[in-house]
Amino acid sequence: MTLQLLPSQFYFSSATEHDFQYLLNKNTLHIANVTLYLVTVFLLSFIFISWFDDKKESTSTINILRIIMVGLSVYLIYINKKLKPEKLHIRYFLYGILFCLLFGYFFWTYVKTYYELHEGGPMLVAAAFVAIPMLHLGHKLVLWSIIAISLLVIELYSSISIIWTLYFYFSMVIVMAIIQYQLDILLRKQYQAELLEAEKANIDQLTGMSNRHSFDKHCKTLIKKLKPSQYLALAMIDVDYFKKYNDNYGHLEGDNVLVEVANRLKDCGADITVRFGGEEFILVKTVDENELHWLSDLTQRFANEPIAHAYSPFNYVTVSAGVAYDKYCQHRPSIETLLATADTAMYKSKAAGRNRLTVKVIKS
Repeated sequence: MTLQLLPSQFYFSSATEHDFQYLLNKNTLHIANVTLYLVTVFLLSFIFISWFDDKKESTSTINILRIIMVGLSVYLIYINKKLKPEKLHIRYFLYGILFCLLFGYFFWTYVKTYYELHEGGPMLVAAAFVAIPMLHLGHKLVLWSIIAISLLVIELYSSISIIWTLYFYFSMVIVMAIIQYQLDILLRKQYQAELLEAEKANIDQLTGMSNRHSFDKHCKTLIKKLKPSQYLALAMIDVDYFKKYNDNYGHLEGDNVLVEVANRLKDCGADITVRFGGEEFILVKTVDENELHWLSDLTQRFANEPIAHAYSPFNYVTVSAGVAYDKYCQHRPSIETLLATADTAMYKSKAAGRNRLTVKVIKS
């Protein structure tokens, strides 16, 4: 229920928009609660003061409306503490509509009782919604409009004039809407910049693969999606005789080789591709029982389109790899176990002469 009033380029994709709203709601719960506490205190103080009013019978309806709004404020505070913040902006919007309808009727009843309506009431209501950042600009405009309509009805159908109240109200709303518009853009630009920085921190700048820093996070996500009886495959891959390549061809050419190796590994159909460090790479993939031959053609991929390496016994760049398979039975696979098993298998490949793949199934 997002009313998109910003230019379209400021809205994120569905998943990113969800994350942005979640973070915004989570970070502004305290401000929202403070606002609701203040609204509650103001309403209760007005109820207390009205006990000493000469027009007790006339103010009974007003006090009933105040009590209802106090109840809504307390309920919203309860929601903040009990519910997750994903959908709080929608809940606030729906309850905000009810609040505004009650305030509209409250203003009408107040005018009928006291034959006046000062600027303070509508201004306070408008400002209260500004103080809750989890409401979008579009949501706030709807709420402000409901109050505006109620004020216009009072102006048209009551015996008193509230033209100055309307003037101050619309002036205040216009200013607040402009500020809110700029704030929304600023928050989104800031979040976008944070996403880019986070992406840079999680990406290996040379190969474009994920780096070691983001490895655990990606693996945890993949493990959560794993279905019973599926396998999690982890391949640890090392470029053979890479130090000799660097020493003889230079580090710039060595970097070019790493980029080419990474590009070929990206084509292996892995769910996660990681440059683990130096000339070591890791591939992770969810596979079924009939896919335990994954990566069986790995060495052939480098033989078919060889990269010259005169200082290797094979005369081209080769890789040694170890692949570990762990089946999801009673317990989900462990990344630590997979890493240790794949590492052992890779060193077996190296000990056996390099340019080969060793497979180890942890559970069958």
